[in-house]
Order: sequence, then C-alpha cells, then structure tokens
Amino acid sequence: MKENKELQEEVFIPEALSDALFHPKITGKQRKFALLLVHSEGLHTATHCAIQAGYAKDSAVVRASELQHPEKYPLVAKAIESERRAIVERYKCTQERSLSTLARIRDKASDSGNWNAAVAAETRRGQIAGLYVDKKEILTGTIDSMSRDEVEKKLQDLKEQYSIETTFEEVKELENKA
Repeated sequence: MKENKELQEEVFIPEALSDALFHPKITGKQRKFALLLVHSEGLHTATHCAIQAGYAKDSAVVRASELQHPEKYPLVAKAIESERRAIVERYKCTQERSLSTLARIRDKASDSGNWNAAVAAETRRGQIAGLYVDKKEILTGTIDSMSRDEVEKKLQDLKEQYSIETTFEEVKELENKA
C-alpha cells in the first residue's frame, strides 16, 4: 500500500477561491477533486482529476461522474459550480482592472527603459479611458438598395472608367490542306 502512494505523482492543489469548498461535510478528497477539476478545465479529464485527488483508478470514472452529479453529491456539485463562478469573477476583464494592469506594465517598461512598451501601454490606457477615438467609415451597399437611375449611372461610370477603345480585324479560318 505504501508503494502505491509513493508511485503516485506529486500533485499541485490550487488555492480555493470559493468558501463553498470548505463546507464541513465535504471531505478532503472531494475538495481536491473539485479544485483539480475546475482549475485544470480543458487540460485534464474528470477521471484524471479523481485519480490525482486520491480515488482508486478502478473506480475513478464512476467517482468523477458521481461527484459532479447534483443529486448524488449536491454539496460537491454546488462547490464545483461556486468555484467556477469565482474563477470567472477573478479573471473577468473590467475597465478598472485593465487600467491598473496597463499602468503596472507601463511603469515596469518605463523603469527598464523600454519606452516603446511604456508608450504603447499608456496609449491603450488612454483608449480605454476614451481619450483616443479611432474613426473608421465603412461604406457598404448593394445594388438592391439603389434606385434604377443610380444603377444606370453607376454602370455608365464604370463603362467610362474601364472602357477599352480598340479596332479589330476579322480573321478567316484557314483550311487544312492535308
């Protein structure tokens, strides 16, 4: 049994962002599973997270499924969802967060003498604050939105713009003399 635990890889357990994971009825293994599942979303399967949390490999598929099932383990399922919401909230992009992040980038770039990066960060801060406005005019239109007169005028303009004046000679086909 000791050998089995020694063979198990060292697993980094992320810090919990949600208090729901600390409910007294949620076990340590369940908490580990929930944290690993949420924080490694897209990197590891639920089964792999169950194994890393300490569940037996033979039953990991079943445990992973059950732990996410709100009827079988409502506290764990609720804690998983709560942790997901906490992650979204933590990394949500807001104007204030962007402004402060860009200010830190600007300051570090300025301190290291990287003036291009410092100016770029400050310019982006100004754009977020609404100090710089890029005006772009995109003209779209279709023939369906034009009147008959407008279409005829546009066709005439195109003819004049792209007309090719040329002369031509009629070429008679040669007969095969075979």
